[in-house]
Amino acid sequence: MNLVNSLKGLFFYLFLTVAALFTLIFAFTPAASLIFIHRQFHFRICSFIVGHFLLVITCLLEDFLNIRVVITGDELTKPNVRSIILLNHRTRLDWMYIWMLQSRFKLLDQLKIALKSGIKRIPIIGWGCYHNGFLFLHRQWEKDQDEMKKTIEYYKSSQTPVSLLIFPEGTNLHNKTKLKSNTYASKQTTFNRPYEYCLHPHTTGFTYLLKTMRSNDIIDTVDDITIGYEGEISVTELDLLKGHFPKIIHFHIKRYDVNELPEEDEQVSEWLKKCWDEKENRLEEFYTTYQFDLPSKRFRNHRTEANVQVERRLALLLLIIFIIFWSYCFVAYTSVKLYVLAIVIFQSAVQIIINVDDQRPADHRQD
Repeated sequence: MNLVNSLKGLFFYLFLTVAALFTLIFAFTPAASLIFIHRQFHFRICSFIVGHFLLVITCLLEDFLNIRVVITGDELTKPNVRSIILLNHRTRLDWMYIWMLQSRFKLLDQLKIALKSGIKRIPIIGWGCYHNGFLFLHRQWEKDQDEMKKTIEYYKSSQTPVSLLIFPEGTNLHNKTKLKSNTYASKQTTFNRPYEYCLHPHTTGFTYLLKTMRSNDIIDTVDDITIGYEGEISVTELDLLKGHFPKIIHFHIKRYDVNELPEEDEQVSEWLKKCWDEKENRLEEFYTTYQFDLPSKRFRNHRTEANVQVERRLALLLLIIFIIFWSYCFVAYTSVKLYVLAIVIFQSAVQIIINVDDQRPADHRQD
């Protein structure tokens, strides 16, 4: 079984790489030129391309790796809601697993993610995230503050609903980060207790994001989502490659109208800490019972689940046809070979620009 799962993990990464490469070269890059013609349409078409790609990944996760999903709490069914999504960072793959949740609410097109800046330097995957308007953070406050401001203004100019996923803990949970987090938190006047199941949240980034999105009028809700794992926990990308897949991933949703949150920065900071204290309690109970709450009635509906399954499998089929078509064109036509060469040169130049931009000096780490 371990050998079979390892082969599955290897195929997953190989297909992910090939699919991302073809999507970047033959879909994303042509769409990039639209930014000079119509900024809003460029944003929407890039978001659609990424949403389709993420839906394909959910198909591999659920139908190929056989990962099940259980959803409890509030539903995210109201359309065109602009939000900040808060998620505890149990593993380095949480940001990928949440796509399975978002697919059930048809929110993948509007999903943007706050990631560590190093990810955008990863060929293919990083380039795609960069072009799609993901938020990249350096953990250097002056740099991050400027990056957040520019990204939020970009979202506003797109005139398109956005759901921005952030990890207030800053990094994923393991023994070293847990010790560091508890030690740091214990020195704060508001320290409550050491955490076992999550890390203490950094409040500065969330407070600034909330204020900036409020001032730009591009936020309606804050969605607090707690993720828990049943079965093996694949903490890193290598664990997935070795064939260690979670059996079931649980998501618990708590949706807050943005008007329910306080206005003052200090009160917002305290709200987030309270939110995380509740999350710690929730996770402590979860890892005893492996259940957050009774599953949402919506997702105990077999017809609903069947529809979601058809959508993701159709997305996979269309992407496979897309790859086969452009593979044939690459082999058959010199013009396509020259196009691919030009795109590789262009993306390499973009990568150089990104790397130079990352070298700008900045001070003060984020609290």
